[in-house]
Amino acid sequence: MTSKVREDQFSGTMVGLAVGDALGLPTEFISRQRILERFGPLGLTDFAPGHGHPAGTFTDDTQMSLAVADGLLEAEGEELDELLRCISSRFVAWARSPDNDRAPGNTCLAGCRNLERGVPWRESGVADSKGCGTAMRVAPVGLRFFQDLERVAEVARATALPTHGHPAAVEGAAAAALMVALALRGASPEEIYGEILQRCGGRSEDFDACLAKVPGSLESPPEQVLARGGLGESWVAEEAVASALYCVWRHPDDYRAAVLEAINTDGDSDSIGAIAGSVVGARLGLGGIPGHWVEGVEETSRLQDTGLRLGRAATR
Repeated sequence: MTSKVREDQFSGTMVGLAVGDALGLPTEFISRQRILERFGPLGLTDFAPGHGHPAGTFTDDTQMSLAVADGLLEAEGEELDELLRCISSRFVAWARSPDNDRAPGNTCLAGCRNLERGVPWRESGVADSKGCGTAMRVAPVGLRFFQDLERVAEVARATALPTHGHPAAVEGAAAAALMVALALRGASPEEIYGEILQRCGGRSEDFDACLAKVPGSLESPPEQVLARGGLGESWVAEEAVASALYCVWRHPDDYRAAVLEAINTDGDSDSIGAIAGSVVGARLGLGGIPGHWVEGVEETSRLQDTGLRLGRAATR
């Protein structure tokens, strides 16, 4: 593992997240069988319109990731309360926005309503919810604090609490942010898995049980693994993280293969795509993402700039 990081890895993380998310927009909520019937035997292989939005549109996953990024960049200090004050404010603004029309999660919206009513960020989350909303949006935390893995996990866990309170959701956030930070630092999938076990293990039985399935699933096909009976459909945080890690582990140096495997699945396809895309984007950098996807994803200039700004903040 090396700590030397190229500038384009920061932009590649944010664009990689959004591309994976946008590819998964048309396939979210429909089964793999339905995906193959609609797009052909290879499944979806390029941006396509979905749910009333044009090809290349990202979902609430990227919108909330940008909210986290903007909050981190806005904060005047690095104390948790200051960071979460800014992030929470961005969450409320997102919830109010007319652009928030991309199937946002009910738990995220409930947490934002609580924040807007003045409930403190540590208490505003839905206590028993372990939805994957916490994991899909934390890539910016991995970028901002990548040099300090303890800090990555601490801040990521805190970003979960405004909307979700279940331990699996909290650990899912920590793990997803750690995956990005470790990929930036050149860690192999095996090293990433080991670090997540060390830093997140023992805090949530649900998270531990799901993550433990990943190594033994690597030789099995995605139609079996990324489904009920395998790692699950990824509506909950531990399944989304485990499913994304499965895709990354199988294709660590092939962004296209990793995200297409992630999004041609039952369940929460865009969230698996977003998490896997952020990790492989962090590993390979912007140049590792097919150019037509970099150009075709919504708000690509903003995404690249946001990644670079997080990188500058992390290394100043």
